[in-house]
Amino acid sequence: MRGLKGFTALGLAAVAAVGVTACGSSDSSSTESTAAKSIKVAMEMPGPINDKGFNASGYAGLMNCKKQGATTTFAEKVAVPEQARTMEELAQNNDLVIGHGFEFGEPAAELAPKYPDVKFVVTSNPIPPKAKNQVNVMPNSTQAAYLAGVAAGKATKSNKIGGIAGFDFPVLKSQMEALAAGAKSVNPNVTTKIVYLGTFDDVAKGKEAAQSMAASGIDVIYHIADAAGIGIINGAQAAGIKAIGWGIDQNSIAPDTVIASQIVKTDEMIGEQCKAVIDGTFVGGKVVVSGLKSGVVGLTKVYNEPADVQAAVDKAFAAIEAGTEEGVPEIAPGIPSTGPDSN
Repeated sequence: MRGLKGFTALGLAAVAAVGVTACGSSDSSSTESTAAKSIKVAMEMPGPINDKGFNASGYAGLMNCKKQGATTTFAEKVAVPEQARTMEELAQNNDLVIGHGFEFGEPAAELAPKYPDVKFVVTSNPIPPKAKNQVNVMPNSTQAAYLAGVAAGKATKSNKIGGIAGFDFPVLKSQMEALAAGAKSVNPNVTTKIVYLGTFDDVAKGKEAAQSMAASGIDVIYHIADAAGIGIINGAQAAGIKAIGWGIDQNSIAPDTVIASQIVKTDEMIGEQCKAVIDGTFVGGKVVVSGLKSGVVGLTKVYNEPADVQAAVDKAFAAIEAGTEEGVPEIAPGIPSTGPDSN
């Protein structure tokens, strides 16, 4: 989950005012193709496709497009100074360009009017685009982060939990707030410490941060840190404490350490937009939001914990879905934090 350091005032106002609909230079690039369909789809990612998290989910979405018959191309590990240039290069040779991460919203907004025959999709971005050939897709991730907090609040023995994110981007800060709120909802004595690494890629820094938290008495750590998250899990494992993964089920990384993972199926949202382009049903100028109701976000089963931890998560899940759970932070202004997806 990515995001720039702050929403603009105009962007925030747009989110609140416009309805939503549910649902570096490139270090390497690769091209995969099939002959079944003629559309060409390109994806630009800020990190490596093998990070077992955010970027891996984006790549899975691209492979969803390939299964639908598209010819696919991707650029991974694209640094911020190169993102706009890379996106424009992709726009010159593709029918659909996907920017995987909040930070691609601005380049897409600038390029969409310039390339009216190209469709643009930006993931994890809640700001409604103005261009009719751009869609932003937004997982309602605070719902799932709240569930992660419930699990952490029930699992902690020290009443101290931690959250580590790559940067203090708005959509990440919202999830950290949801983590703390979820933990407090089941454990009023719990405290939550939040740390921002300043990187999504430094595995060693992630491990160091986790071990530092463990030394302070924290015994459950949640992360939103992409590749650095693997280091966080490794650090938690080395310190003998628990971790909660992000993006996909990360229990396999450290089965005795990872008690749950926040699921964010961005790949499904990407696949839906590819299908719309292929079918000729693409509708731009909007944000598509999906949450617990659609299954795009959620929490894995709880591993190696007493049954009451899973029971608390299930109870909170039902309450969020029903719209009766109070205290779940919004992922962004104008996007309801509880209740069904606004499909």
